[in-house]
Amino acid sequence: MGELLTDIDEGVHTPGPQENWNESRYIDFWDDEAHVGGWFRIGARPNAHYAEMSACVYLPDGSAAFTFERADISENGLTAGGLRWGVVEPWRVNTVAFTGDMTVLRDPWLLTNPKEAFSTSPTEPADVSLTCRSAGLTAVMGQDQDQHHLIFLPGQADYHYQHMTAVTGTIRLGDRTFEVSGRGGKDHSWGPRNWHAKIYLRWLTACIDDRNGFMLTRAVGPTKQTRSGFVLHDGAFRVVDDFTMTNTYAGAPYHELRGVGVTVHAGDLELTARGTPRNWLPARHRQRDPEGNEALLRIVKQPATWEFTDGRTATGHLEYHDLVEDGVPVGLHD
Repeated sequence: MGELLTDIDEGVHTPGPQENWNESRYIDFWDDEAHVGGWFRIGARPNAHYAEMSACVYLPDGSAAFTFERADISENGLTAGGLRWGVVEPWRVNTVAFTGDMTVLRDPWLLTNPKEAFSTSPTEPADVSLTCRSAGLTAVMGQDQDQHHLIFLPGQADYHYQHMTAVTGTIRLGDRTFEVSGRGGKDHSWGPRNWHAKIYLRWLTACIDDRNGFMLTRAVGPTKQTRSGFVLHDGAFRVVDDFTMTNTYAGAPYHELRGVGVTVHAGDLELTARGTPRNWLPARHRQRDPEGNEALLRIVKQPATWEFTDGRTATGHLEYHDLVEDGVPVGLHD
């Protein structure tokens, strides 16, 4: 047994000495009735005096509203660049709110050229108020931090947990208002962060209801590979022993994911499901590799619906990270 999390860990942690020490908290969701979803992240780097703040809303017409800011911060906290996080009841109720302008991308793939996307797309004022409800600490991957090493690579973070969440609230964008009720994932990490610790990564979330679903991670790095996650089955938490995954991609120029099939094994439980993306938002991270060359990591976030072979349906997100070589994501074979 490793280090066990407590209620304190839903809050803010004391930074370590590293300049790239990061405390990141994130939620995503998809409402398949409203055809609206989103994701929101604060990645605080208090020793570097800024926080990465991202906010995204997927819209019914296939467009997406997005904003990103390296917001100045003086200390580690729960607020950055118009995004505010609240811990109402640890492991069960969090709030996420955003106020600010968002760029509306008629085609989210425009973001593969951020300069052009932000300069040619309109902005609209946004006001987001969400409540995220989860099933408690016993439904958390990472409740025992020995589980962290089943899914994370060296350099991603020293501490991490993730769990499913049900998200309700109101999104106002310009003159449009959406009442949302969806499901997705919530995660929280802290420690030194290197975005390029991975060669490629697949993060799959499927939420059937409050008591059933899965979160899976396939990560490939220079020195380690992982393939694990957890299943909630009638409210019981199970660590995944293994899963198989088959991805279908479109061709150039974007190589966007068109579908993913998984078969999951957790003890005597086997689940088979097919996930279909409902939109895309391609983010990226650039930094120098060990040889001093600029390396580009593509991070595509995709709200999704799922169909299980037993007839159940689910919603969630698919997040695919790939280093890009000669314009092509490196993990398209997996």
